[in-house]
Amino acid sequence: MKNLSDKEKKSIIDEQNLAYRKKVKKINKSIIKSFNKEIKTFGKKIYWKSFFYISYFYKTVFFRISKKKITENKISILIPTRERYIKFERFLKSILKTTLKKHRCEILVLIDLDDPEKVKYLELIKNYNECQIDIKIYHNALNTHAKRNNLLALRSTGDILFPANDDMLFVTENWDHLLDIEFSKNKKNSPLCVWVNSGNKYPYLFCHYPIVNRIWYQKLGYIGCELFNFWYLDTWICDLAKRSNFFIYSKKIKFKEYNAQAYQGEFDNTYLRNISNNKMEKDIEIWEKSKEIRINEAIKLQQIK
Repeated sequence: MKNLSDKEKKSIIDEQNLAYRKKVKKINKSIIKSFNKEIKTFGKKIYWKSFFYISYFYKTVFFRISKKKITENKISILIPTRERYIKFERFLKSILKTTLKKHRCEILVLIDLDDPEKVKYLELIKNYNECQIDIKIYHNALNTHAKRNNLLALRSTGDILFPANDDMLFVTENWDHLLDIEFSKNKKNSPLCVWVNSGNKYPYLFCHYPIVNRIWYQKLGYIGCELFNFWYLDTWICDLAKRSNFFIYSKKIKFKEYNAQAYQGEFDNTYLRNISNNKMEKDIEIWEKSKEIRINEAIKLQQIK
């Protein structure tokens, strides 16, 4: 990446934000349409906030009354990464610092065949051979974020699948034990998606890092929907979770995201690659046309086999 000034970086980020707002029709709308949309959005916020907290209260109380045991799960962390070996080490250190039982976690790393930092990744991971967490490395030349995650999911062996990002940090101590508690509240042989606290203003509308159990994965046959060029992996999972009612929100489990749009210092080649060729605008159009597919996929989750 050529050396860009802070002004040039800000300009690129502003262009992306503007493109997003235009595509979701937040610009050039009549006053009446804007007002109606705000009313609907307010109603959704009230509904989902109430639903989230009532649902969590009910599941937690039932879990305690029934005296169900907490099941210890094997956790598969899926992490495609490119040209970010320094950020990947930051990510890895945060896992090691906050995980209670490291031996039951596996980290599946996907590195592109043409990644210029491939050797640095391998040297870095070699230094963590004795870290108690099983780190598995894969190489491929897949062209979308969803396909990369799906390949890792196919190789995973965990009871819980966690599609993560290399620009995030694990914050909560013993997050893995807290995750066990939330998944233990679930009905046997039922899909579940746990929404974590990723710093969203409205955490009951969207989660950056939704985590699913293997039954969820088996019913759908994928982690990320491959319709998209890059974006919408987590949005798709969240939408299906809400439509199927197979979700629970855990405020205690916190992760922090350092994305380039919020933190200019995180601006890098990978970010430029992810936004190239109008990927965001194209994916917004795909999303807006995918409602029927999402409805059918949520029905798959609800089917009893």
